[in-house]
Amino acid sequence: MSKENLDSIITDEQEENAFEKENEKSFDDNVEMIDYDIDDKITVNDFDDNETPVVTQKEPFDLKAEIFSWIKMFVAAAIIAIVLVEFIIINATVPTGSMEKTILPGDRILGSRLTYLFHEPERGDIVVFKYQFEENTDYVKRIIGLPGETVTIQDGKISIYKGEEFIETLNEDYINGEWTWKNGPYTFTVPEGRYLVLGDNRNNSKDARWWYDEIYLNGECEEKDIYVSEDQILGKIYFRYWSQQVTSFTDKFKNLNK
Repeated sequence: MSKENLDSIITDEQEENAFEKENEKSFDDNVEMIDYDIDDKITVNDFDDNETPVVTQKEPFDLKAEIFSWIKMFVAAAIIAIVLVEFIIINATVPTGSMEKTILPGDRILGSRLTYLFHEPERGDIVVFKYQFEENTDYVKRIIGLPGETVTIQDGKISIYKGEEFIETLNEDYINGEWTWKNGPYTFTVPEGRYLVLGDNRNNSKDARWWYDEIYLNGECEEKDIYVSEDQILGKIYFRYWSQQVTSFTDKFKNLNK
C-alpha cells in the first residue's frame, strides 16, 4: 500500500472519530442523567437548574399529636353513634316474653325511627313506643287496629270493621300457642290518630286488653289512653340480629318484617 493511500485512510478515520465525538457531545448536552433514589424520595424536580437534590427528612414522631388524633377519631365515632341511635335507628333488647314466639326474651332487635316519616303505620307492624302508663319505659307490640276501625275479639278470633263494614278476620299465625287468656269478648273502637296494639304472646302480654280491664275499668285513665298515639310510636322493628335462646348461629338473625 502506498504512503498516499495510508495517509488518506488515517485522515478519514480521524474525521469520522471527530464526527462521532461531536454527536456524543451533542447527545450528552440534551440528555439529563438521573440517579433516582426511591428511599430518599428524590424526583426529577430536584434536578432543575442542575441544583444539588435536597433529601426530604422524615418528621420526628409526635406522641401527643398521635394521641390527640386518636381522641378526635373516637369522639367523632361516638357522636355519629349517638346521632344514629337517637334519630335514625332503634337498637334494643327485649327483656320479657310478651312477643313470643316472634321475639324471645333477651333478643336484640333493630328498627328504624324514620319509617313513619314516609307513610302511616300499618296493621301487622311491630313497633316500639313510649309506654303511656310509666315514664322512661318503652314497649314493643304489634299493631292490630288502625285509626277509625272497630276491632272485636271473640274466642281468640279478631275481626276488623270500618264503621258497619266488615273488613276481615285476621289469620294470626304469629301468636304463641292457643289463645286462652283474655280472649274475648272485647270491642275496641280505635280513635283517630291512635292504634290498638297487642302482644304476640296473648296469654302473657300487658297490652290493650289488660290496660282496658285493669286500668281503664278501675277509673285510672281515659278510654283513649288504652290506645297508642302516633306521638308515642318511636319506630318500626325490622330484624332480630341476636338471640340468647337460639342455639344455631345462622338462626339468631331473623327478619321480623314478614
